[in-house]
Order: sequence, then C-alpha cells, then structure tokens
Amino acid sequence: MKIAFRFEARSDTGLKRSKNDDSGYGGRFLAVVADGMGGHVGGDVASATTVLNLTPLDHPDFEDGTGSVYLADEIQSANLIINELAANDPQLAGMGTTCTALLIDGDCIEFAHIGDSRAYRLRSGADGEFEQISTDHTFVQRLLNEGRITPQEAENHPHKNVIMRVLGDVDASPELELKTLDAVPGERWVLSSDGLDAVVSLSEIEQVMRSTDDLSEIADILIAMTLERGAPDNVTVVSLQVIDREVLPVDEPVGPSSLPESALPDSIVVEQEVSTNTQKLPEAATTVEATEALLSAGYDDDSDDFLPRSLRRFRRARDFSGTLLHSGSGAVRHYIGTYDNAVDAALTNAAILRSELGSRPHQLVGAASVATETGMIPAVTSRTLEHRATVAQRVPLKVESDEATLPDELEELIAEDTVEHSRPRSWSIRLFITLLIAAILTLAAWTGLRYVERSYYVGES
Repeated sequence: MKIAFRFEARSDTGLKRSKNDDSGYGGRFLAVVADGMGGHVGGDVASATTVLNLTPLDHPDFEDGTGSVYLADEIQSANLIINELAANDPQLAGMGTTCTALLIDGDCIEFAHIGDSRAYRLRSGADGEFEQISTDHTFVQRLLNEGRITPQEAENHPHKNVIMRVLGDVDASPELELKTLDAVPGERWVLSSDGLDAVVSLSEIEQVMRSTDDLSEIADILIAMTLERGAPDNVTVVSLQVIDREVLPVDEPVGPSSLPESALPDSIVVEQEVSTNTQKLPEAATTVEATEALLSAGYDDDSDDFLPRSLRRFRRARDFSGTLLHSGSGAVRHYIGTYDNAVDAALTNAAILRSELGSRPHQLVGAASVATETGMIPAVTSRTLEHRATVAQRVPLKVESDEATLPDELEELIAEDTVEHSRPRSWSIRLFITLLIAAILTLAAWTGLRYVERSYYVGES
C-alpha cells in the first residue's frame, strides 16, 4: 500500500532572537526542518537554502526505490551551495544548518538527518510506541553514548548546544544519518528544531502527540508551550500523519515537480514590507535600468556581438521575467561586480519559486518562506533555482507523465552556463597536456646531455 502525509507546519522567532534562522516544509511526500546558525546574516540563508533545495523531491514514487539516494544527494548538494555562497560573501562565512528530513518512497519513509533537530514517531493505536528516531549529533550526546555522563547531567551540561555535525561552511562532505523505515497509516510524526526540546521535555512532547490527531492542534500546542516558557531560541514544528494515498483527492497534483511551462506575468507586484524580525540586507541595484547600466558600462556598441556575455544573459533574463525583484546582499553585489552571475540578480527567482511550489499542496515556514514570498534573501533564491530545475528533470519517476519542461528562455540560460563552464576545463586540459609534453621533452634533452657529459672517448693524439 502506497502512503502519503497529512501535514501542518509552524515556525516562530521566539522571544529572545531578532530573526528566524529556522526553515520548515511540509508536503504530501516530503517534510523537512532546518535550524540555521552562523551569526547575524548566515543562519537564515543556510536553512532556507537546504529546505528549498529539497522541495523538488516532494512527489510520489522514485524508480526502483531510489528515494534514499536522491534525498542524500540533494542534502549534499545543499551543502555545496551553502559553501559556495559563503565563499562568495564574507558576511556568510561560517554559516551552517541542521537538517532533518522524511521522504516517502512507495510504502516506506526515507529518513535523513544531521545536527540536533529532532524527529519523533508515535505508532498508531492507543498503546502505540513513541520514540525519538533522530540522534543528536552533539558533544553532550557523544559523552552520553560513551557513558561519561548521566542523562541527568546531560540536561544541564554547559556544552549542551555544541554540535559535532552540520551542513555548511565547515565540511565538504558531511556525514549523514540515513535510515529506511517502514510506515503504516495512522502513525504520527513531529519534526522540530532544538528550540522545542530546549524547554519542552520528551514526555511532554509525547503527551501532546497522544492527546489528539489534529495536526494543527499538535503544532500549535507545542509552539505555545515553547513561548510560555520563554522561547530562548527560534522554534519550528512540522506535524505529520501517515495516510493511505488512496484517500487523497483525485484532482490533487501528484506529478513531478516542475517549473511552469509559460513565462511569468508581465507585471509581478512584490510586497516590500517584511517582518521586523527579518534581516533586510543592503540593496545593490533596485531597477532593471540600474543593473543594465552597470553591466554595460564601457560598451557603446548596441550590437549583441560586442556586448559582454553577462549583459546578454541579463537581457534575456529580463525579457523572460518581466521585472526585477529585490537583489540585495553582498553575494549579489559580488556577482554583479565580477560579471559572473548577472542573471542571478536579474531573474525574479522568488516569483518562479512561488509558481513552482504552488503546483502542489505544501506549507513553507520560517526563513525559507521569507526567501520565497518576499525575495528578501536573494542569495538563496538565485542560487537554488537552476539546481531545482535540473533536479525536476533528472529524478526518475514511476508515474506515467511527460518529462518536466522548462521555459525556453531558462533552458537557453542553463545550456549557455553549461557551455561556459565547460570551456575553462577544455583549455585547462589542453594546457596540462602541452606542459606535460614540454616536460617530457625537457627531461629527455637533459638526460641526453648528462649522458654525453659523463661519457669517455678514446682517440689518437
């Protein structure tokens, strides 16, 4: 029997933090919680990047049970994106995030986890077993596993929040905790950031999960309990229940995630007001004209043949999107300044993400929601868009449908990027071969010269 999720997602900044670094997602086949860290700027970028990078996997059935492979692969891809963003913007250096994710593949749940966010499962039935599925990748948990401290000592340990494993600007290949779990309709799950378990005990979480099968009530009660107890950290909760897929509405979208086939509307209105708890980064260019003027500086010829590559890409992106959203942050300023990724500053990435996510039931909360709804975290939306399109096309599905298609303009941009990225490699290979041949010839000449110098000849005098 194939399964799906009922879901509810909630996130709150808490009472002590100035912004929300958590991100959460609930969907029919995917649920994710990510708790970002890394100073005033980076935490929200890291968590939003991770969650948005995974959401294209929210569709039914992978080919030959490969869901776990794709889940692990996309988490690793999110880690690479976070590292790239940090390398391009010094403000983001050192950022990281936890990640706890559930992905349905047929009748099983694929589980992936890193960090100290939590996953709790309550089996169906009045006496169903309750357990914490995730393992905290923390210093204190390691001491506990080694028997060096007691559970009571762990609760009040001064280094309780020191995390040993995370995604981000610390490890090129982080070690994930992966499991394939059996699932039955009726069982309930809660995914949460550590803002919940910091003030709400395990027994209290269990009690709330047993008290009702109303997922909204479970999420709301857990958030309320956290706030009542001071909420020293951001808190995010995704509550889930496994259901038989047959009970889903027949008209509900269950096909592959894909970008819309048509271009965006001519005019997209962007709401500029955001929560005071959301960091608004400095703007680099606020209009299409300003960005185009910056990119075309020093070029008087109107012919596309003489325009810089970045400006040609910009104009195609502008024609495709119809508008330019907020494009702040040091990362975007870096892109524009170096002419490398001007298309990232031009595409209305947040609007495209909203359109793509709108093709299926879901709830997006926290920093990922801010990035998608307002475009106020442009580094996330700009960097993940192309990768999402690639994932949508390459993930094999069992459903019988046409391959996911992209707008021609975006296909052209991606194809051009592929060609451009391949050129340096071809030249580097040629250069390497040339240097290798030169080195071999030099070595042969030197060897011959040494042989001649060390040889003796006998002749008449």
